[in-house]
Amino acid sequence: MGVKGVTVTACEATDCVGRHYAKGYCKKHYTQVLKHGELTPERERDEPRVCKVTGCGRTDTIRYYCRKHARQMTRYGRLTPEREHVMGRAGCKKPGCPEPHRAKGLCARHYNQDRWKRVSQGGSPPKKKMKKSK
Repeated sequence: MGVKGVTVTACEATDCVGRHYAKGYCKKHYTQVLKHGELTPERERDEPRVCKVTGCGRTDTIRYYCRKHARQMTRYGRLTPEREHVMGRAGCKKPGCPEPHRAKGLCARHYNQDRWKRVSQGGSPPKKKMKKSK
């Protein structure tokens, strides 16, 4: 729903149906122009890249690896399956939840719900990392 009197325009890039973001382009194409000085259709991906580690399946890739495996490659120079945290569970311990576990046997959603429930009941809030002062 637009603001009264304001027309929402489309991206000026060829075959793009994205919504106008800045200077006639959608956010993706505007970022290309800022970064490369021109549109770069040859660098665009049609399909999301999947992590190249067998059985991973995540699509948030950095240099063809998901964040977890990219961090392993950066830190150790190799994949480190022996260091991956498994906890003996294949999924979330909440009954009926098919999501994989992330922490304390819970998926990310149930872990965060449990964490914030403790805070609302008077527990201590989750700790934030403090920047070191000079």
